[in-house]
Amino acid sequence: MSPRSERYRILLVDDDQRFRSGIRRTLALGQTRDRFDILEASNGEEAMAALGGQPMDCVLLDYQMPGGDGLEWLAKILKSHPETAVVMVTGEGSEAIAVHAMKQGAMDYLMKGAISPEALNRALFNAVEKVRLRRAVADQQKQLVEAEKQRVMIESLGAACHHIGQPATVIATYLQLMQRQEQTLEMRVMLENCLLAVEQIEAILKKLQAVSTYR
Repeated sequence: MSPRSERYRILLVDDDQRFRSGIRRTLALGQTRDRFDILEASNGEEAMAALGGQPMDCVLLDYQMPGGDGLEWLAKILKSHPETAVVMVTGEGSEAIAVHAMKQGAMDYLMKGAISPEALNRALFNAVEKVRLRRAVADQQKQLVEAEKQRVMIESLGAACHHIGQPATVIATYLQLMQRQEQTLEMRVMLENCLLAVEQIEAILKKLQAVSTYR
């Protein structure tokens, strides 16, 4: 599903039912109104329960709520659900709180009384994409670390094969000399078996070296 057609789960967290209804109406006025599945919570505890029930793309979190302010619930949400985007909603004149919320992990903030359909849509989409981009970067870093581990292991394997191959060649040479000089059939057979074992070791080492070279 392309980003332009993907649906987003939005959790509205505010103790004011009128505000939650207003946000629903505001989203309904936007050009992307059909892309949101909206759930509601009247406080932080209900929000945590909703997040535990199903993943959310974004939480629109009010700052002033009973049972703890928005910053406290912001920390709890991000601790339990670090891949969820959070947009803080504050009252007018609370820019300092909003900035502090962003330092604590919120992706964006909105001021009550000045939330237009365009601003709301932009804040929600940008918050979700920021989190997804951060997740993609983290995944890529993990892949790079894993690739580097594999590279070091394979290079070490190639070096080990080289160091083991040299004494194996020496052993094979001495076994051949001993076999030529040995008179008894029993010892010649034993030496032949030893040579075959060394050849098997050398064949395995060549395969491992080929893997290292291919990598």
